[in-house]
Amino acid sequence: MKNWFALYVQPRKEKIVEKELLKRGYEVYLPLRKVLRQWKDRKKLVETPLIPSYIFTNIEEKDIWEIVKINGCVKFVWFNGKACPIPEYQINSIKLLLEKEIEIDIQSQTTPKLGDMVRIIDGGFAGLVGRVKHKKAKNNFTVSIDSLGIDLTITLDKSLLQLVEKVNDNNKQNN
Repeated sequence: MKNWFALYVQPRKEKIVEKELLKRGYEVYLPLRKVLRQWKDRKKLVETPLIPSYIFTNIEEKDIWEIVKINGCVKFVWFNGKACPIPEYQINSIKLLLEKEIEIDIQSQTTPKLGDMVRIIDGGFAGLVGRVKHKKAKNNFTVSIDSLGIDLTITLDKSLLQLVEKVNDNNKQNN
């Protein structure tokens, strides 16, 4: 029996992975939205993933291990030791929202807190992992990157951060 599953892919590889999955005969849904991008010399309407680094696949559970071997694929979303199916009505809800062409603001249910380990998922620092040290304005966080034995602190919008792991409540500071 087929179910929808969320597949996490490498940043900015969503369209490449989508093409490869379609070429192999899998049913895939990559929700895209139109965004006006500004360059120095021009503005352009471009299609970007609604949920960066995620693609939805309607597959049988046995296909999971073949799919993660595809270049650009990282992992499926897991819960309690197995891939977590997504109800079809949730996929249909996303499709309906995008059809209406309304502005959608994505809010993560897991906002990083002080002390949390996070991965930067986009921009010049994509892939770096660090700990949230300070919470500035509503959407900005200062992240300490200490993988090189130095304390590099940068301020990023929370939309660029992905929670890596939860830290024990004893180690958290209050926000």
